Amino acid sequence: MSDDLLVGGGGAIAVATVALFDQVARLERLESSLEECARILGAMDAVAVSRLPGTASCRPALEQAGRGVDDARALLGLAAVRSAHLASGLRLSAKVYGAGESALAAFSERLAGDFAAGLGFLAARLGLLVAPGLLLAGSRVAVPFTIARTVAGTVAGTIGSTVANTAAGTVASTAANTMANTVASHATRRSPGAGADAAERWLAGHKAMLSDPRFVQLARVSIVSLDEFGAGAVGLPVPVVRLLGEDGLGLLGLDTTVGAVAVGASVVGAFRETGVRTAPVATAPSTPAEGFADRAARVPSGSAQVRVDRYSAPGQQDRFEVYLGGTADFSPMSGKEPFDLTSNITALSAGGQSGAYRAVEDALGQAGVGPHSPLVVTGYSQGGLVAAQLAASGDYDVRGLYTLGAPSGQVDVPRDVQWVAVEHTDDLVPALGGTWATADPVLVRRKVFSDVAPPPELALPAHAAEQYRATATLIDAANESRLREAGAAFDLVGRGAESVESTWYRASRVP
Repeated sequence: MSDDLLVGGGGAIAVATVALFDQVARLERLESSLEECARILGAMDAVAVSRLPGTASCRPALEQAGRGVDDARALLGLAAVRSAHLASGLRLSAKVYGAGESALAAFSERLAGDFAAGLGFLAARLGLLVAPGLLLAGSRVAVPFTIARTVAGTVAGTIGSTVANTAAGTVASTAANTMANTVASHATRRSPGAGADAAERWLAGHKAMLSDPRFVQLARVSIVSLDEFGAGAVGLPVPVVRLLGEDGLGLLGLDTTVGAVAVGASVVGAFRETGVRTAPVATAPSTPAEGFADRAARVPSGSAQVRVDRYSAPGQQDRFEVYLGGTADFSPMSGKEPFDLTSNITALSAGGQSGAYRAVEDALGQAGVGPHSPLVVTGYSQGGLVAAQLAASGDYDVRGLYTLGAPSGQVDVPRDVQWVAVEHTDDLVPALGGTWATADPVLVRRKVFSDVAPPPELALPAHAAEQYRATATLIDAANESRLREAGAAFDLVGRGAESVESTWYRASRVP
């Protein structure tokens, strides 16, 4: 497994590995040390000249020593300059890499959008010729894929959707099926059901592909192009689609596409939101969170989905940290679990408040979190998506946001919120949130399975919570300025607390 962390964002152009940034810091420290050595050597030379006798017999030795000191100071100065140049060169390489990566991502997204719009335009006109055969060939696909095609039909027409599914291949079908998070990487928390079983069987045959970073990136770009395909399918030309898209008027986007998914699926009773009820299930004394690994370890993984830590000190306002778990139910039909597939779909759709989001709001209210209470939010997977939406809502005084494997790329979190987003490049789930369109977190990426094969028992092994906890440990050890600054801001919320009380909350859906 790889220990290399790639860090970018956070208001800076530079993107590079932690090792490179650490080398820059070493060179800068070396430059400072060399300059200090030259300064000390010059001071020693001045003292020696003033105190040693200036007789004729001593003068040659003094002159020779002075030349030696001058030569040494010149060499020290040259070494300091070269160290500075090396540090500047490494910083420049990181900035060039970051700028190139950003430009390439923008170009890829624009190209994919134009291609999708053209494909949709063509599909709507050729669909009548190929739809019967394609529908017959697809009739044996599992229930989740049938729902996905039905939903796509709502957006672009059943004919155009079928052609798109054939043209886009596995990316489109996988994105439709796993839109709401990992189906199998939460293996211990899956709920029974025909849809989940069918999805699991399909995923079992495509595990290696699902963990390929190239496929993950292709899925990310394809996800944000579904709206362009739908617009093209209804006959809009590419320039008009561009005008309506995120780079234009912003009327088309991932949220509108997912909203259409939810509307279409509701016809067959899927993805229907309900009321929620939240109640505390346990309370215990604790200690302030320290570091990224500690926070990742506090994310709930049992029956409780929400943990709230209250920091108290006499004469001070209470401060809070909240930790949110991931998806616990992958059935498209709403049951008792609000952290489910329905909440994923609702959270990604336009203007939707998911059951999971409302459950967290309820838990925060019961814990005493008000609109002006200092708050740090940590979330894993779907919990990370909800955490980002809490920060974006403006209803809370969020001082820090820490997301792990969350599909939150399209959430418009204010730039003044310290946000560290952790993604594994071989994890499909964050890609389902699309590209980083508006937010600019400190983005930490890592390829988990770079030198070993992924374990065969999980469909999305890089999404496993233990892998993100391992990455959090690496972040704590990293010497990178943006990560240090964000970590200090997170820790500041709990500093000075004389008592810490942790409360776990369990939420459930109600009819």
